[in-house]
Amino acid sequence: MKSRISKVAAFVGVATLALGLSGCSADQESSAEAATSTSAAAAAPLDYATLLIKASDIDAGWTVRNTSPEQNGVTGIFGNSEGTEKITSAVIVRANADDASAAVAAAKDEMARQSGGASFSPIDVGAGGGLLTAPGGTTVVAFSEGKAFSILEFNSTTGERVPDEVAIAIAGKQDAAIKAGLK
Repeated sequence: MKSRISKVAAFVGVATLALGLSGCSADQESSAEAATSTSAAAAAPLDYATLLIKASDIDAGWTVRNTSPEQNGVTGIFGNSEGTEKITSAVIVRANADDASAAVAAAKDEMARQSGGASFSPIDVGAGGGLLTAPGGTTVVAFSEGKAFSILEFNSTTGERVPDEVAIAIAGKQDAAIKAGLK
């Protein structure tokens, strides 16, 4: 099964499209982006990497394998020392909390559709938090926090599924990192 988090950019595009279809014309969206850019330029630039969890937040023996910038965000890939488990976390910052909530809802809908109809179960992480267990052992957690949204994907080369409580605990740590970084 293809990695769903590797398609985060596509989900971000879907979420952007969904937000763009909500009544803003391209000119209005460009004006809003320009206004956001202007106000953002006055504030100190945000280092999106500070919004990611740390490898030590996951467990001993975990390391950061890769980080890559996204438009208004970052994706980090973490792996265990045996090379059998991987967690990918993407954090994308939007203009406001409503945009982040809409983006995570659109991403959750798309991931559920791609998984063949599996659905997200509500969890108590961030706003709109949900957990999806896809066929093949992949677990996905998605939520928004303030003006950011995050999608975490848990994979194992052995096909063993991460326990829900472990995925939720790690997502809670990701939520805390976002809260601390967006102050």
